[in-house]
Amino acid sequence: MLRRSLVSSSVFLLVFTLALVHPRANAMAAASQTPVSSPPVEAAAQTPQDMEAEYQADLITQKAKAPVPQTTDSDSGGNMLLYGGLAAAAAGAVALAAGSGGGSSSSEPVEPEEPKEEPVGADIDGDNWSGRLILVDSGYKEDVTATVEQNGREVIITTSTTQKYGRKFVGKIDSDAEMQVRDQDTGQDWTTFKGKARWNMIDLYDYVHSFHDLDRLYLTRTSKQ
Repeated sequence: MLRRSLVSSSVFLLVFTLALVHPRANAMAAASQTPVSSPPVEAAAQTPQDMEAEYQADLITQKAKAPVPQTTDSDSGGNMLLYGGLAAAAAGAVALAAGSGGGSSSSEPVEPEEPKEEPVGADIDGDNWSGRLILVDSGYKEDVTATVEQNGREVIITTSTTQKYGRKFVGKIDSDAEMQVRDQDTGQDWTTFKGKARWNMIDLYDYVHSFHDLDRLYLTRTSKQ
């Protein structure tokens, strides 16, 4: 009986001890699983060098995110430069012409025409002559007009004929109004041997066929101009 009582008492004490120890063990286990938060660490103050580095980093980031600018085609760009250069050159030329006062484009000075000398013998200068050209070999009598250029003694007569000669005469008139001119096609001399020239009449002849026949240019006018 005594031994059974001792065993029973021992079991009771063991159970009682375990009942006391079990809640404390659970509390310690829970405490070990709860994370321990560390106190906040104060941020260190930034230096001016750190702030500048951070600003440069932001600029680089913004440039990297910016859209890529569009580029124009090189050929079109070259053409634009060419056209721009031509336009500038044209504008410069216009400005140069305006600055020169609209003068002559020729670099050489234009010499004024020398005044004509006073007519000798008779004043036969003018472009209002008309008359008739008679050529023996052709047997043709042609009505013509003529221009006479006179400078002192020098005379040039140009007719409207379509004949082989009798178109242009070059020669002289003397103080007595006698004329001797040479046909520029045949080289033959024509003269006023049948009458002197007057301001309103010129009568020229040329012997042909060994002085048996005469070619004739007869001109008249009603006014000097």
